[in-house]
Amino acid sequence: MHWRNGEHGYGLVSKILHWTTVLAIVAQFWVGKNMEPADVAFPAEQARIEQLDAQAENLDGAARDAARAEADRLEDELDAREDDAEDSFVRDSLNRPTDPSLPLLHVALGVLIMGLGLARVLWRRTGLPPWAPYLGGTARTIAGITEKVLLGLCFVIPASGLLLLFGGYDWLSLHIATHYVFFAAVAVHVGLHLVHARHGHLRRML
Repeated sequence: MHWRNGEHGYGLVSKILHWTTVLAIVAQFWVGKNMEPADVAFPAEQARIEQLDAQAENLDGAARDAARAEADRLEDELDAREDDAEDSFVRDSLNRPTDPSLPLLHVALGVLIMGLGLARVLWRRTGLPPWAPYLGGTARTIAGITEKVLLGLCFVIPASGLLLLFGGYDWLSLHIATHYVFFAAVAVHVGLHLVHARHGHLRRML
């Protein structure tokens, strides 16, 4: 068993880092999917407030003032609830570090994924194995770009999540967009393995 990458292919360290990252990402998506609906309800409420503001522009006099007052009231309530949610997150972090809520676990996994991404970047500097001989120039280009995109997303997705947590829900669209890029990159990555399944391409990472 070889620890480092070489002519034999990927070494044990690369394989451990790869599959640990995969498991962390799977766990991350499970946690994200199972968080309480209240954790993701704020954007819908913000959209409702923006709709009221837009409707107020088409009104006159007292009706416009009433619509704007209602929008302001809802905005204040939403801000208070967001502050309470952030305070609750901090309290969970400090008071129950061994019994985390799902949002706290979501953040912890994100930080772990960033750490794994950093470890993988540093380990890649020790050298990569040669390309599989059955991969042509186009396949190598696609594989190389896809691997770099997935590695970059190990930083971008958690970072956008932290911006969402501490910077407010204006960052939600960015966080969602990074997930679309991730799924597209995974589809290409898996597709390349399926195309070359007859060559035992997956065994290079097993």
